Amino acid sequence: MKASLGLGDWTFEPTVTLGLVALVAAYVIAVRRGWLRRDDDVSPWLGSTRWRAWMFGLGVLTAFLALESPVDTGGDNYLLSLHMVQHLVLMMVSPPLVLLGICGMRPPDPARAPGLRRLWTASTRPLPATVLFNAVLLVWHIPTLYDTTLRNEAAHIVEHVTFIAVGVVLWWAVVDPIRGEGTTPISPFQKIAALAVAGVPPTVLGLIFSVASNPFYEFYARAPRLWGLSPVTDQQVAGVVMFGLGNLIYFAAISVIFWRILGNPADDDIEAVAPPFMG
Repeated sequence: MKASLGLGDWTFEPTVTLGLVALVAAYVIAVRRGWLRRDDDVSPWLGSTRWRAWMFGLGVLTAFLALESPVDTGGDNYLLSLHMVQHLVLMMVSPPLVLLGICGMRPPDPARAPGLRRLWTASTRPLPATVLFNAVLLVWHIPTLYDTTLRNEAAHIVEHVTFIAVGVVLWWAVVDPIRGEGTTPISPFQKIAALAVAGVPPTVLGLIFSVASNPFYEFYARAPRLWGLSPVTDQQVAGVVMFGLGNLIYFAAISVIFWRILGNPADDDIEAVAPPFMG
């Protein structure tokens, strides 16, 4: 059975829209209360604090497009490849852009929620961050679980929330946005190691998708066909998206880190005493 997908297939889910509006409101509050300042140190990533608002806006926009545009409709109903694009944006595009929007932010009052802060700091060190990221990614791609998310809206919401959460955790370790007295910076080489390790499992999984001769997910095997793509071809395209576009994003981030190192090593905390990658 053939299907169609057009510009009229926007979802405009109220909870998604309200969530993004709340995120923008939180950013405005942070600026107005002086939590984000013009003299913040953004040197590891940006040339000026003026770029932060643009990065944040792009992060919100890409999340909006992933969750409300026809990409969401097509991924939920017809194509694994579109669903893979959506997940890639939610895990690897929107989180780093949003975090670049707050990079250089000074640490909050250490007296506030010290236990929660310790937990967050421990979770966003390079090793635990990469483990959490890839564990969530791999678990949700188990066929029975993946098919469940496409038939159960509550499970689908949980999947997306966890994807976004671990995306923030991983990219927090890379962007390392909080900078100031009392913070321990993550060195550029730790960030590169985190990105390299994080890219291995999705690369392997993407390659498996791209060479498999049978569809793994029953939902998409039975879904109406879109653009003449068979279930196997659709799955192969999804695999290329996962390991191809995913690795391009990692490569871009690593290239920026190297560029900053070559440009001004002092800006990237080369000489900072940071805990090892295993910590």
